[in-house]
Amino acid sequence: MKVFFKHMVSGYVGSADDMIYYYDPRVGRILARRNPHTKATEKNHAFGRTVQNLMDLKPSRFFIDDLLSYAERSYAAGMFNGMRPVWTNLYMKIMFAMARQDPHIDLLTLTRAEIVNQDLPCRSVARAVAAGLLPEVRNWHQLTAEM
Repeated sequence: MKVFFKHMVSGYVGSADDMIYYYDPRVGRILARRNPHTKATEKNHAFGRTVQNLMDLKPSRFFIDDLLSYAERSYAAGMFNGMRPVWTNLYMKIMFAMARQDPHIDLLTLTRAEIVNQDLPCRSVARAVAAGLLPEVRNWHQLTAEM
């Protein structure tokens, strides 16, 4: 939701009164959302460890640039319900879709060496699209930077 301040506090970013306020440079405004209150469970911790392992793989800058390019193209095509995806969400979408396709892949222990040795489709955005992990966008075959 858009935020309007009465007393010239237009630069406020943070949390107050169960709301989180943040600046979104794409829309050039301060937005607000409710602070989610979730209980910590073992499933939450396992998911957090999995995501941390995937981020520890440290994708290359060129791979990230391809994800950003894919995000722009998918937004222009009206995919993802009109919301602009960020590269980290697309990266996680690729990895979890790959794990659903092949149940032998354990994302909690996945390493770069396994990705290369098993020739997994997450090595590039073009391979991920070809494997059906992401929907096709205009000129997706050009996004060939290796992870």
